[in-house]
Amino acid sequence: MMESTFNDNSKNSPLSKEDINLIGLTNLSANEKHHLRMLAHCLQCFKSMSKDNPKGLIPVKEEWLEWCLKNPIMMKDDEFVQVIFEQFSGAAIQLERLSNDLKVAPLDLTLRNLIDAYEG
Repeated sequence: MMESTFNDNSKNSPLSKEDINLIGLTNLSANEKHHLRMLAHCLQCFKSMSKDNPKGLIPVKEEWLEWCLKNPIMMKDDEFVQVIFEQFSGAAIQLERLSNDLKVAPLDLTLRNLIDAYEG
């Protein structure tokens, strides 16, 4: 039952089926895979917010809000917007830390970078 719900939602996900499968193939615990999916999801959201961002920096909170306002599904659910802002805040910190470690811009991080960081 839950599997079909997940598949129905996957077309709205910024992660591709390949990305989700790649995460699934890791030797991480279920909890670590969940965190990795959340982080990868936030990274893709940040990338979609930042079309004109030559430095590859994490978008600012005003851009998060603008992005949410463009998404009619989110605008119907204030609680969800609060939750996603909390997720974005935590992800921004993790992505900036990892990008500093790897000496790349945060938005230049790849799913492979995230997986390697979790498996490392």
